[in-house]
Amino acid sequence: MEEINYKDYGVTSISGRYITYDHIDEFLNSLPVTFKTEVVGRSVRGEAIKSVVFGNGPKRILMWSQMHGNESTTTKAVLDLFNFMNQDSMEASKIWNACTIKIIPILNPDGARDFTRINANEIDLNRDAQNLSQPESKVLKKVYDDFTPDFCFNLHDQRTIFNVGTTHKPATVSFLAPAFDEDRNNSPSRKLSMQLIAAMNSKLQEEIPGQVGRYD
Repeated sequence: MEEINYKDYGVTSISGRYITYDHIDEFLNSLPVTFKTEVVGRSVRGEAIKSVVFGNGPKRILMWSQMHGNESTTTKAVLDLFNFMNQDSMEASKIWNACTIKIIPILNPDGARDFTRINANEIDLNRDAQNLSQPESKVLKKVYDDFTPDFCFNLHDQRTIFNVGTTHKPATVSFLAPAFDEDRNNSPSRKLSMQLIAAMNSKLQEEIPGQVGRYD
């Protein structure tokens, strides 16, 4: 495996916690045509919700960030990912040929502008998957139905006060494979998610040992 240096692809022009489409549109527009950017819907206030698709592999992966408008860390992370995938490297080529990845950088643009968890109707979109009462939730559901992903990543921030278990190490990354019922039974999809998390954790431990958390 080739050595990957974050400094080679990290996006330094976009920083801070307050991130809206105003901050990232120029970057998205600068991506080559192999990254397909499109408007997939509108927010409560009518702001465009965009997606970026890249890769030509059989494994289909859907990600979305800033479902909570004030959680922008992963939005900056996906911009780094775009930059990495736009480089001529063996690892990027492997991902490009193995996967087709669709990412919504900011699902809740109104919440991003207000720097709040909720949307403009004061609804937590992360609690609206069943009701689909909000336009942003309906956008995500339609994208999911149209794209038919094999895996989904719901990307969130985490407060810096959390450590891993009883250790003094920060939970730099945390994972959750949600159960489908209150008894927390394992469905086939949850088992697959757990296997994927185990594989990611194994690699992450090489880079940030002891700094990977797990939500109950």
